[in-house]
Amino acid sequence: MTYVIAFFHVIFCVAMVAMILLHSGKGGGLSSSLGGGMGSTFSGTTIMEKNLTRLTLIVLGLLVLTNVALVFFG
Repeated sequence: MTYVIAFFHVIFCVAMVAMILLHSGKGGGLSSSLGGGMGSTFSGTTIMEKNLTRLTLIVLGLLVLTNVALVFFG
């Protein structure tokens, strides 16, 4: 059981790093090279950036859950 949770924890860690790198910062980030800078609205954020933020928060929640599960079962 612990190995399965640890496997998913590692997957969520790698996904979290990738999603954080995709966010555009002050310099544009990697998302601008993938087309994230196009189609911006008047508020300055794009639909892609909002969805990426939501997905990052979901992965963060799953990462926290696997972390708690590893502490509980470990």
